[in-house]
Amino acid sequence: MGFVVLTSQNLKIKKVLYKESTLNFVKEDRLITSFVDESDRTKLLDFTKNIQIQEGEFGFEVHLIINDKKVLYNFSGIRVSDNSYLILANKFKENILNYYDHFMKMNSEYINKIRTLIKQQVVAKNDVVLSGESADLYNRISQINNELTNVQRELTKTNKELEWQKERYYATLKSIGEGVIALQCDNEIRFVNEATYNIFGIDKDLEGEYLLEQDIKVVDNNNNNIFKKLIDKICESSKTIKKEDVKLISFGKETPIDLTLSPIKSKENKLLGIVMVISDITLKKKHEEKLKKLAITDRLTNIMNRRMGLEYLDKQIARVKRENIPITICFIDVNGLKNINDNYGHNEGDNLLRIVAKILAGNIRDTDAVARLGGDEFLLIFSDSNKDDTSYVWKRIEEKIKKWNNNSNKPYEISLSHGFAKKSKGDGQNSDELIERADKKMYKDKERYYKSKSETSR
Repeated sequence: MGFVVLTSQNLKIKKVLYKESTLNFVKEDRLITSFVDESDRTKLLDFTKNIQIQEGEFGFEVHLIINDKKVLYNFSGIRVSDNSYLILANKFKENILNYYDHFMKMNSEYINKIRTLIKQQVVAKNDVVLSGESADLYNRISQINNELTNVQRELTKTNKELEWQKERYYATLKSIGEGVIALQCDNEIRFVNEATYNIFGIDKDLEGEYLLEQDIKVVDNNNNNIFKKLIDKICESSKTIKKEDVKLISFGKETPIDLTLSPIKSKENKLLGIVMVISDITLKKKHEEKLKKLAITDRLTNIMNRRMGLEYLDKQIARVKRENIPITICFIDVNGLKNINDNYGHNEGDNLLRIVAKILAGNIRDTDAVARLGGDEFLLIFSDSNKDDTSYVWKRIEEKIKKWNNNSNKPYEISLSHGFAKKSKGDGQNSDELIERADKKMYKDKERYYKSKSETSR
């Protein structure tokens, strides 16, 4: 639930890529800050600063004003250009719920008070109330009896209120989206809500069972099972523990989760048990992966964009220096794209670029990469290759283009100009210099193309 928008640096919406149908206020030319709670606007400024500095930010909690109510959303963002951000807002809940059975100890507090009062009672001999000290004693007994009656009446009222509260909280715990488990200190399960069973993927009744004896693991990023360690830690420290983005392996099912463990304490600060809140973040992870893909992928051609392509090239150059493995790049320019745009429309030109990208990506080796640098320019990066390798790949690309031209019913043909440049260890070339060399060779190839085309038209 939420929206995905393209914004300017000041968070003015340029384009709405997706929005939930109820979010009518999310529209172009509107500032995101106009529907953010005033108290969170400073936080939103920090969010944008982080995007500008780090090129991305994930997991900022911001309250939106929806139908005059504050609603918590999770903001993530990526800088897609010098003056544009891609923002994802996703609604989710992080309810930390307490276990309320320990309130029932109020009963024993009242009972102790009653016992104390009974011990203080003094009954006159033969139930005869005399004057003087005896009268004072009678009045005291009457006062005590009145107090006992009031205490009993208050106790009955409190029991009813507690029972009502208990039913309400149990109903809430059973119906919420997060999984909730209440444990005693010996790990015996006292309560499990429906969402927990859904996350675990079982219909087995776990109440009365011991948690650590079940087929359940919580695994960190290093694939270590940290479940028992977390439970032992909270029993020792009695402090809330949060673990974000860990993996739950339960009864053979794997689920990405956020996990919160909170202590249940008495008024005397004695640990009574543990409440675990399990949030299934599968959808959140998918949104994050989609956002990351959008940040590195050219939206028109679905191959690497310029930023990711140059970053990948820098990594390959570092590998050349480290491992002495040469690389070759090929700078490519689509011939005649402007004429196609002018004569047949930009949609046709965009379609041509998608076809070129598909041919390039489909005919390189698994170890190679292709990126769109922008406009009609593409870059091939050949890892651990020699001249024969690159010549073979380029010949295969030319054959595919020739085949497309022969079978196409389009009023134009695909034609590419290209130039190769090689990087070896110790030659001192950086990515800009390497691309410049390939670019110059590409222009020589383009000159030959237009010269040939001019001679043909005579």
